[in-house]
Amino acid sequence: VTVAGVIGSWWFKPETEATSPCSKELMFSFQRSTVLSFGSICFGSLLVGFVQILRQFVEPMRPNRDETVLMCLHECLVCFQECLVSCIDGLAESFNPWAFTYVGVYGYGFLEAGHHATELFRRRGWSMIVTDDLIPNVLFILSLVIGGVTGLFAVLVEVLENFQFVAMPESSSSLVAFLAGLVIGLIVSSVLFGLISSAVNAVIVCFAGSPVEFDRNHHELSHEMRNSWREVWPGCMDVHDMKISAMEGVSRLNF
Repeated sequence: VTVAGVIGSWWFKPETEATSPCSKELMFSFQRSTVLSFGSICFGSLLVGFVQILRQFVEPMRPNRDETVLMCLHECLVCFQECLVSCIDGLAESFNPWAFTYVGVYGYGFLEAGHHATELFRRRGWSMIVTDDLIPNVLFILSLVIGGVTGLFAVLVEVLENFQFVAMPESSSSLVAFLAGLVIGLIVSSVLFGLISSAVNAVIVCFAGSPVEFDRNHHELSHEMRNSWREVWPGCMDVHDMKISAMEGVSRLNF
C-alpha cells in the first residue's frame, strides 16, 4: 500500500517524487498506510487470500450449458453451480489484491476499493489481462531459486567450515541446514519482490484509470508503455474516451 501511494504521487504530481528513503511523499504514504488505511489493510489481508482460494476451487465448476442434455437433474445442478459461482465471483469483486493498490493510491476503504478496481478493469476491457498477469508467478519462481541457492550456501558453510546448525547426525544436519537456508531465502526474497509486484500493480491501475495524466506528466514513458502494451495486447488501447478517471478516484487524492 505504501508503494502504491508513492507510485501515485509520482504519477499525478511528478514534482513531488520520492527521491530518498526519508522523502516527504514516502513518509506520508507510509503514515497513511499505517494509520488512516490500517483497518482496510488488515480487513483485506484477513479475507483476500481465502476468497481467492475459494475462487480457484469453484472455477472448474463454472457451468457450461449444453442444449442437448437439458434434463431436469442437469438443470438443477447447473442452477446450483451458477448460484455458487456467482456468490464467489461477487466476493472476489470486492476482495481482490488490486484493492490494496486502490487503497494506497486513492485512499478508499477496502470494499469500495475492490469494487472500483474491478469496475475499472471491466470498463477498460482489461479483466482478462489482469487475470493473466504472470508477474507474481515469475517472482515466485525467482524466490524459489534464491531460496534454493541460499539453502545450498548453508550446506556449503556447514561442510566447509565444519559448522553445525543443530546437534544432529551429519545427514540430517545437512537437510536441516538446507531447509533453514531455503526458508530464509524465500522470506527475504519475497519481501523484496513484493515491492516490485506492488509497484507493477500500481502502475497498471494508474495506467488504466489515468492515462492522460501519465502522458502529460511523463510523455516519453507514456509513449513507450503504450507501444509495448499494444504489442502484447493488440486493441486494448483502442478507447475513445482516454480520460477514464478511475471511478472518481482522482478527486480523493490527498498527496
